[in-house]
Amino acid sequence: MEAEVLGNYKSIKVVPSGVKLIGEMDTYNNTIGFHMTAFDATMLAAGESSTLITDAERVKVVKNAGEVWTAGDPIYWIEASDEFSNVAGTGSQLIGKATQGALTAAVIGFVWFTDQSPIQRGLSLGTSGTPLIIVAADPMLELYVTSATVGNIESMIVDTVLTGVGSTGGRARFQLNTEAVLGGWCNALKALVDFGATGAVSGLASAFCAEMVMPTTAPGGGNYVSLEAEMVFPAGAGVGSRTGYIYCNVQGADKATFQGAGYFAIIDNAGDASDGLFYSTNNGTTDAWLRVSINSVDYYIMMSLVATEA
Repeated sequence: MEAEVLGNYKSIKVVPSGVKLIGEMDTYNNTIGFHMTAFDATMLAAGESSTLITDAERVKVVKNAGEVWTAGDPIYWIEASDEFSNVAGTGSQLIGKATQGALTAAVIGFVWFTDQSPIQRGLSLGTSGTPLIIVAADPMLELYVTSATVGNIESMIVDTVLTGVGSTGGRARFQLNTEAVLGGWCNALKALVDFGATGAVSGLASAFCAEMVMPTTAPGGGNYVSLEAEMVFPAGAGVGSRTGYIYCNVQGADKATFQGAGYFAIIDNAGDASDGLFYSTNNGTTDAWLRVSINSVDYYIMMSLVATEA
C-alpha cells in the first residue's frame, strides 16, 4: 500500500496497462492518482476499468523514513522508492500537503492529496463573461522569486511553437481595456528593473529586451524588426494633446546627470558602408547618416559629430 483514502475524494475511471495493487500510484495522460482497489489479471484480460483517486481530503501514505513532517509541508511522491517525501528530488512529483505532523520514526503520514500534474487543456482564471474582480489593488496572480544562483535565471517562460504554414500570432498578449477617463498613466505591460542602492551590471541592462533571431537561410520575403510600435485609429478617433509612436521621459532627483551625459539612442555593431544602415559620409556637409524606410522609400537622417549652436 502506497496510499489509502480516509475521507471524501474525487476519481476518474482508467484502463490500466497491467496489474495494479490497492493504493498503487499511477499517471494517466498527465493526471496523477492512486488506485482505490486492486486490479488483477482477470480484470486486465477482460478490459475492465479501475478507479483512480485524483483528489482526496485525507490520505494515509507510506512516508520516507527519517523525515520530520510538519503540517502544511509540500509532499512529493518519489516514484523510484514508492514513498512520499517532503523533500523534492529527482523523479519526484508534487501531490499535495501534509495535514498533520509526523516524527522521524513514523512510517506513515497523512496528506491532503490533489493532482498537481500539468493540465494540457490550459489554465483559466475567470472568463470574459464572468471576470474575476480585483479590489483594493490586490493582484489576482503574484509570482515572487529569488535566486542566488550565478547564471541565467528565468522566473517564467512562455514557449510557443508554430508549425502551421501561414499561422499568425504566437504571442503572449497583455491587453488593457477601458472606456473610462483614466488618471496619469496606464500600461498594457510594464517592464521594470530596480538596481536599488548598490546594484549594477557588467554588460548591458535593459528594462525590456526585444530580440529576434533570423533564419540561417535568407527568407524569401517579409519585413523583420525587433520592435514594432503600432498605433490604431478607428473611425472618428482623435490624437489627444500629443500622440506618437514612442514616448521617452527621464525621471529622478538627479536626472540632470543623464541629461548632461546620456544618449538618446545607442547603436552598436552597425557597421559603416555607403549603402548601409550607417555611413560616416564626411562629405563636408554631414559627418554621418542613418537610413530609415518611410512608406517603402529610403531616407537618410543626417548627423554631425560636433553639436553646434546657432
